[in-house]
Amino acid sequence: MASKLEKIMSQFEYGHWDISIEKHGRLKLPVSLLKSLPEDQRQKFWVTHGFGKYVSLWTEFAYRKQIDFMNTLDKSDPEVKRYIYAFLRNTAFVECDTQDRFVIPKPLLEHYNIDKDAVLLLVNGKIDVWNAENYYAKYDISPEDLENLDNRMHNNKQYLNQIDKE
Repeated sequence: MASKLEKIMSQFEYGHWDISIEKHGRLKLPVSLLKSLPEDQRQKFWVTHGFGKYVSLWTEFAYRKQIDFMNTLDKSDPEVKRYIYAFLRNTAFVECDTQDRFVIPKPLLEHYNIDKDAVLLLVNGKIDVWNAENYYAKYDISPEDLENLDNRMHNNKQYLNQIDKE
């Protein structure tokens, strides 16, 4: 029988792909990325502003979870309204063609300086699309620093295991 922690962790899918954006902002999703998604979540996406210097591509399931979250917020609060309106600005629904391609809206490409070389990161039903240069500048890390970070994350997991036993 799976523990609470194992159930939570099994919901997460992760991946990294270097790609090239085609003419007019057309993006082809790698087959290995698509296979990481549930079969019914591979063809239709919501493209939005990311929560950083990237564009977010949400599966229908992940986007619905985000909308459900936004629906719990107090819309009379000006900060909440600002958050929702900023999130929805330039949001577009896209469907892949028969070759698993779609076009990212031009305002999003321009705003995040995404032109030819891009990085795709899959994190739990959301695909972040980065300008490759920006991504590597932000997340370049030495082997020693990665080892130290890994040790800190594993120590954090020990904490999560303790919670799981409760």
